[in-house]
Amino acid sequence: MSNELIGLLGIVVMVILIAARFWIGASMAIVGFVGLLIMSGSRTAMGALVTSPFAELDNYVLTAVPMFTVMGMIIAETSIGPKLFDCANKFLGRSPGGVAAATVAAGGVMGAVVSSNNVACVIMSKMAYPELKRINCETSLASASVSVGGTFGMLFPPSLLFIAYGVFTETSIARLFMAGIVPGIALLLLYIGVVYIRCLKNSSLCPKGPKFTTKEKLKSLTGVLPIGILMILVLGSIYQGWATPTEAGAVGAFGAFVIALVSKDITIRKTVTILKESVLAVGFVVFMLVGIFIFIRFVTLSRLPFLVSNFIMGLDIGPSAILFLVALMYLTLGMVIPAIPLMVLTVPILAPSMQILGFDLIWFGVIAVMMMSLGSVTPPIGTDIFIVSGVTKVPVSTIFRGMWPFYIADAVLIILICIFPVIALWLPRLM
Repeated sequence: MSNELIGLLGIVVMVILIAARFWIGASMAIVGFVGLLIMSGSRTAMGALVTSPFAELDNYVLTAVPMFTVMGMIIAETSIGPKLFDCANKFLGRSPGGVAAATVAAGGVMGAVVSSNNVACVIMSKMAYPELKRINCETSLASASVSVGGTFGMLFPPSLLFIAYGVFTETSIARLFMAGIVPGIALLLLYIGVVYIRCLKNSSLCPKGPKFTTKEKLKSLTGVLPIGILMILVLGSIYQGWATPTEAGAVGAFGAFVIALVSKDITIRKTVTILKESVLAVGFVVFMLVGIFIFIRFVTLSRLPFLVSNFIMGLDIGPSAILFLVALMYLTLGMVIPAIPLMVLTVPILAPSMQILGFDLIWFGVIAVMMMSLGSVTPPIGTDIFIVSGVTKVPVSTIFRGMWPFYIADAVLIILICIFPVIALWLPRLM
């Protein structure tokens, strides 16, 4: 049996294990270890089990995860996060599906601030989902609205995906940040439009929220001020050169703590809760990453990704068709491999070839991030969906059922960016 076939069978077994509700990290670690054992023997398999987690986790880019997680938990456990959702709800809540639309908008801002779609999903699951259920919002729409915010949030700075892409391709991270803003705003508007149209046709999907006066709406804007300050702190520290994009996570965490302290919104009990929840969230992510890195070692040794990428790049077809196949590959692999590890695995191989074909690497970075973010909410795995399911206790199948209109919105925007690259390149060209 060839290594490529073993790699393909390994992916199938991993999907089956995860579909059977086995832990994602454990599923990947087991499949990766057994696959390495079959292909290279016990020495290589044990070596991967012992050394890969430590070697791969010793990555400067990944050090941003704990600090952004702490910042996110401070936002969630204090009034900073609820005030953001309250403001969005006051402005959007009276429109058809308004509370669900407010959840999408707040989730996107949250994803941008904490720079992690996984953390944003945890926060919004705790913060917005109970309110959606309180007003009797249909479960699949409610859980899907919680899930999608973090995905387009990763298009806004300081996106960890853009940081990783910039490191691997040696392109300007600042320009990548700028390139994601217009597509991010466009995707937010499309998502809100999806919710609006669905609930306009069937108002029972998500009843309207309470009515608020203009004075109440304007007053709620003061609740967004702390989020604005945090974004200025994080982005300002990066663009002024005071901190690297990963160090900016520590700046944001410290800023969030000071804001909560000044507003007398934090206690010793809350601090303990924040630290405890942060450790649990980071532990969940790290455990999953350990499994991912062992699995990546197995997949790399099987040469399956190289086979797929070489096959695509070797086809006697035009650049546009190759781009379509690469996007399809990212979507497919993104269903089973989280975004940053997938980027580690594929970008160093594909980016030079895409540049030779004449594609702008900044523009391709936006396409790659969008496809990988979409993969994080796409069956059969969709890591963000499993996170939301774990927090809200909503079955994964129910969440996926509510996701299909959002997939259409993603497809529309990706096609538009491919036809009109200026959507992504307009802001970077102004720098």
